[in-house]
Amino acid sequence: MSDRQQTQFVQWVKDYRDFLYRAAWAITGKRAAAQDLVQETFALAWRARHQLRDGAAVQGWLYRILQRQAIRNWRAREQAENWDAAECERAPDQATDGSMRFDLMEALQALSPQHREILVLFYLADLNYSEMAQALELPAGTVMSRLNRARAALRQLLGEEYMK
Repeated sequence: MSDRQQTQFVQWVKDYRDFLYRAAWAITGKRAAAQDLVQETFALAWRARHQLRDGAAVQGWLYRILQRQAIRNWRAREQAENWDAAECERAPDQATDGSMRFDLMEALQALSPQHREILVLFYLADLNYSEMAQALELPAGTVMSRLNRARAALRQLLGEEYMK
């Protein structure tokens, strides 16, 4: 590995580790599984770095690798991950009230993977419609409608008082 390549890789880890961890945690629901998934993602990204066409699109490219690896891991286990509320309490989030945080995480886990994913990208990863479309390889219109449906599903699970 050249010095330039090593520097680039270290920068990727610094720039995208937290984003990938939040996404991985939202997908798996478990801290250890999320950490493993992020490590696997960086290892796969390093081996496939020659496939990155646009150096400015690293975040979306890494997210797609993470997403595909999560699917491979899930298929290998042949069962869905069990959600562990104790792990959830220790994970990073935007909510401040403990009971509200618990309700939110429980509701997120009850959503379909598509809805959970789009909400995580929008609210936790802070991606805009264009960035989400690129990461998910979907048209922007599809991203907007999927986000709308995901918000409606979350609102139905949580009630209006949470969705102000």
